[in-house]
Amino acid sequence: MTPQYLTWNKSPHREVASCNDCHVPQDNVFNQYYFKAMDGLYHSAVFTMRAEPEVIVAREASAEVIQNNCIRCHDTRVTDAKLLATIDDHEFHRTDRTCWECHKEVPHGKVKSLSSVGHQIEPIPVHIPEKRDIIPEWLRSYISDEEGDTINQPAP
Repeated sequence: MTPQYLTWNKSPHREVASCNDCHVPQDNVFNQYYFKAMDGLYHSAVFTMRAEPEVIVAREASAEVIQNNCIRCHDTRVTDAKLLATIDDHEFHRTDRTCWECHKEVPHGKVKSLSSVGHQIEPIPVHIPEKRDIIPEWLRSYISDEEGDTINQPAP
């Protein structure tokens, strides 16, 4: 799920929607927990058997939930009379296909496989401690004892 997280993290949806806002039903709390339980069971089986597909595609139940949540959040844009007048057949197309068939890169960009993004998890600047040190204290003291030297301490 690293590519999906990284591409979502670079998208405008990051500011307004979490994973659960799009990928879990929002109609009532019972559906939320039931869906999460069933989806979690599926994911735990896939990860336990190391059968994670290279290209992650939403299953039918997930696709229905995602579509419903797109419409829930973007209802005013989907039914806007100005859009109906400017986008050919938008009313027809929004009912016979999923939103991401036209809006292919929202919000996950051009993710196609695990190798498309890599593991480039970048620390968020707000969460980086000021006195960050990559050498643990126990290793620092061990090296100092072995060499008789001191390793430069991180800048305060």
